[in-house]
Amino acid sequence: MNQQDPAPPVIKSVLICINRRYHADQPSCAQRGSLALADALEDGVRERKIDVEVERIKCLGQCTKGPTVRFAPGGRFSLGTSIDDVPDLLDELESLCGVRDDDDGPPLHLLGS
Repeated sequence: MNQQDPAPPVIKSVLICINRRYHADQPSCAQRGSLALADALEDGVRERKIDVEVERIKCLGQCTKGPTVRFAPGGRFSLGTSIDDVPDLLDELESLCGVRDDDDGPPLHLLGS
């Protein structure tokens, strides 16, 4: 009997850790630039009309390896992510999630950005 590879997960959101740890001497995603990374991903998703939600969250449990980005649900982690990685992340998200119609407008969660 042949087993088929499982279908890739349907990505609905991209999670970006923006946590800053209480002790400044301990590594954190925010300390390593995740706020600028989140801004760049939000801007890119809005400009390219990628059909995905961008969520800033407080922790993905990878403080020593951040900034951390995760495609969700069930998608991959990107560790040590930098601004230089944003174009490739946006290309991957566009490929996985597609784009919205012009009439859809920006995602509601990005209207206040």
